[in-house]
Amino acid sequence: MSQKDLASLRAEIDRIDNAVHDLLMERAEVVEHVRAAKGAEGIKLRPGREAEVLRRLIARHKGTFPKGALVRIWREVMSAYLKLQGHLAMAVYMPEPGAAYWDLARDQYGSQTPMTAHASVRGVIGAVQSGEAAIGVLPIPMPSESDPWWRHLYSNAENTPQILSRLPVAQTEKVRGTFEEALIIGLPSDDHTDEERYYTALEFDQEISARTITAAFSDSGLNVVVQGQWYDESLRDQWLFLVEADAVLGDDLADMKNLMDKNDVSLKGIKKLGGYAIPFSAEELA
Repeated sequence: MSQKDLASLRAEIDRIDNAVHDLLMERAEVVEHVRAAKGAEGIKLRPGREAEVLRRLIARHKGTFPKGALVRIWREVMSAYLKLQGHLAMAVYMPEPGAAYWDLARDQYGSQTPMTAHASVRGVIGAVQSGEAAIGVLPIPMPSESDPWWRHLYSNAENTPQILSRLPVAQTEKVRGTFEEALIIGLPSDDHTDEERYYTALEFDQEISARTITAAFSDSGLNVVVQGQWYDESLRDQWLFLVEADAVLGDDLADMKNLMDKNDVSLKGIKKLGGYAIPFSAEELA
């Protein structure tokens, strides 16, 4: 290839770069109009909308540019525009230096989003509840935990956060050489998308097993998994279970009680704790 041909190709790349830059600036102007229309409402996280945007872009993508890189770029772009709409800050659970949750948060919400580290899960939840942070990053619940953080979301207190998203959004990504995951919490949102999983807390006034709860849903047609449990020794009559399902279990206590009664289980309370868009698989990003 001659130097003239090479110079011509580089000029074409410069032209494309300028066009991309122009569109980014134009998009920022539209975001300003959105912010003005919202008025004092401020930032409202819409993880369902973000998942739909990424799913649409992946579906229309072609050529040799990696889909994983496309997802990474658009996450940075969307976070930058979200920050233009108001105060966007993250509270990240970091029980020790170098915890992977910090990297997961940075990868998802970009290089321009302020982050603070918290040694306790209560610190993260409190930061979101007080408005100090719009986003909280916490570990994936484990069934073996004796004092799980999700129990603090089983509350009717003002500004109690909900689970909004799961990290990373692409299952092909590794953090510090291993595949780590986390959940995002924020103020409650009704923003949903297809291919979503939901968390619900079930409260009982007697000791029961996770197997009993799973059996109660066996004929429902739902993919239900018990992800954790907690017993309040001070109350002696509150048993909480975290249930993950592929549909919203609902806030209709009567219907849920009927379901449990059929299986000789007494349900005392139920509360939706949030949900997340299912991360993109390696096959989707291939």
